[in-house]
Amino acid sequence: MKRRDFLRTSAVATSGLALPWSAALASITSRRVVILGAGLAGLAAAWELVQAGHEVVVLEAQTRPGGRVLTLREGFAPGLFAEAGAMFFTDHAQYLMRLVQHFGIPYESIFAPSLPYAHGDALFHLQGRRLRVTPDGDVDWPYELTAEERKLGPFGIVNKYLFSAFAGMDAPVSGTLPDWLLEQDDKTLLEFAAERGASPGAQKMIRHGNWFGARSDTASAASTLTADLAAIQDVAPLAFVGGSDVLPRAMASQLGQRIRYGAEAVRIEQGRENVEVVVRSVGRQDRVVADRVVCAIPFPVLRDIEVAPALSPAKQAVVNGLQYHCVTRVFLQMRQRFWENEGVAGNASTDLAIGEVQQQPPIRTQAQGDRAILEAHARWDGEPPALEGMAEDERLHYVLEEMAKVHPGVGRYFEGWQSKNWQGDRWARGAYSLYRPGQISSWLPEASRQEGRIHFAGEHTSIFNTTMEGAVESGVRAAREIDEG
Repeated sequence: MKRRDFLRTSAVATSGLALPWSAALASITSRRVVILGAGLAGLAAAWELVQAGHEVVVLEAQTRPGGRVLTLREGFAPGLFAEAGAMFFTDHAQYLMRLVQHFGIPYESIFAPSLPYAHGDALFHLQGRRLRVTPDGDVDWPYELTAEERKLGPFGIVNKYLFSAFAGMDAPVSGTLPDWLLEQDDKTLLEFAAERGASPGAQKMIRHGNWFGARSDTASAASTLTADLAAIQDVAPLAFVGGSDVLPRAMASQLGQRIRYGAEAVRIEQGRENVEVVVRSVGRQDRVVADRVVCAIPFPVLRDIEVAPALSPAKQAVVNGLQYHCVTRVFLQMRQRFWENEGVAGNASTDLAIGEVQQQPPIRTQAQGDRAILEAHARWDGEPPALEGMAEDERLHYVLEEMAKVHPGVGRYFEGWQSKNWQGDRWARGAYSLYRPGQISSWLPEASRQEGRIHFAGEHTSIFNTTMEGAVESGVRAAREIDEG
């Protein structure tokens, strides 16, 4: 079966390579490289380049590493934390797993006994009804479904119409897409499901009954099948024991003073012999001169950075046009996991404006005691839900009211809250990239393409966009471009 070498990734196979990957590279000339952004992509690029013998400076506008890997600890009771950004991965994530193993970062399957996902019946709130799914019980799903679909339920519907598409087919690996997946770029995931026989009711079940459903009617099916479904096929999602930010912090610790925090890039100037980055830091500006630049920041942030000479029209069109998914996450601290007394899970899929309900932290430890966090994870594209335009106090009141529809009595156990609005974050301006139908074929290769002395990395430049794996993979690719170029 044919594959498209989508991002012109190095042909060196990933399997069998020990960290650092750069040991497989043969650098002839040491270069000075400036990396914009200390998210996973920038850190992975920096790590690779340092191992290959290059001089690296990482410019990070914030005062922490990780980017959209953000673990919230301050403001919660001891032992509690909440993932405001990236949460899960699988052992299909070859690039990420090699870093995890190299730095010795502990992780667990979400189905391990210590995790909340293993306990209690599944909950849904759909079409104004709270639905409890027991292993042997029948559920009166509030959609018009075929007799077979009604018996299958949400998980069986996903298996029938989506996961079954991978049977006997090549999977996406290392920057390449098999032709059969690339052919799905002209449609959304729901349109793909409809082609495979899903009824309108089953499509609604996919849209509102699964964590990936928020992108199912807007994003390219090639993107969602690759980043969301292929990644979890036949494996259990994994979570970091100590919080997702443990990995970027471990990498940043090793890079040490090579990272400059509070350093905002405002202009990139390319010349024949070098490239200069104008940096604003603590009210002053200076210049950092390098041989190459790795731009590992989201495109909405790049739009505000001057580039001279200007990027090519094709590249600029993608930088200006690529949209990012809107996500607001509200975290409610509970003094007790009261839902366990009912025998239900903390997590729930809903069609409410608060979106998906998630129990955090992902991994339970003795340090948390009886406390936990219930999260309202609202994702949308286009018209924002009601909670987005509210003042903080009004938003909290609204979320508590809506959460009570899923978990009655939540107000009696509520102790405090935090929230994260990703589109309002000036260093992100969205939670993750959103490739619409047709854009994986036409825009993704352009997003990753080198321009002169500027290389591009970030989840938005990978076929595994939206994921930690995509971020790390893209950083490795950019490093290889520099080392081999």
